Amino acid sequence: MQAAIPDTDGNILLVQEPPLLNGTPPLLDDFHCFPSHKQACRTVTYIRKKAFKSSSVISDPHGDFLVVSVTLHSKDRKPPTINIANCYNRLQNRNWRTRDQPTHSLDALFHEIFTLADLVAGDMNKHHPRWETGRQPSQWAQNLVDICNAANFRLANTPNKLTSYPIKNNRPAVLDLTSFKQDHITIRDWHTHLEHKALDHIPISYQAWPKMGMHQEYKGYNWKNTN
Repeated sequence: MQAAIPDTDGNILLVQEPPLLNGTPPLLDDFHCFPSHKQACRTVTYIRKKAFKSSSVISDPHGDFLVVSVTLHSKDRKPPTINIANCYNRLQNRNWRTRDQPTHSLDALFHEIFTLADLVAGDMNKHHPRWETGRQPSQWAQNLVDICNAANFRLANTPNKLTSYPIKNNRPAVLDLTSFKQDHITIRDWHTHLEHKALDHIPISYQAWPKMGMHQEYKGYNWKNTN
């Protein structure tokens, strides 16, 4: 992760399964660090200092996701904001035949996440023909697609562009998804960066900005260990 930082001019970094030292993700120069949880952190969002007017967490603590609201620099009386969800849909149940029981940690929380956020990104651990042709969707993968549709989210991924190359001899797949609310923000230049593959996943970059006149107001909070 840190090796790839010099090659990006990104202002926001969304990391899943970060390396931890005593339960704490690494700090990066010039970035604020927002971990998803103080003890069980499995996602961390980095916001470049001075790139935005303000940034704060607006979701309740949860080890596998967090939503950060960033306010852009603007001369408008109400500056535009973007609410960004960083997700790691962690495997917690391998009984695929139990159709009414979630198999991953966020399966039953996606409605909440897509309600809070304008952009939802991360390792979703779901197969569906919408992003990978020929894949048979599970009930919970279809549920994710239905929630996206109902919330007017669009998938930014290039269809069939692989994002995961398992270390073991499993089939490469599209597991890392980027979805955005079409009437709130715009995304372009979505790319994978195979040259910076970390273990089994490939970094993804894109540009995102709010549409004209779009703003929201949320009461946020910063945790004490956020620098």
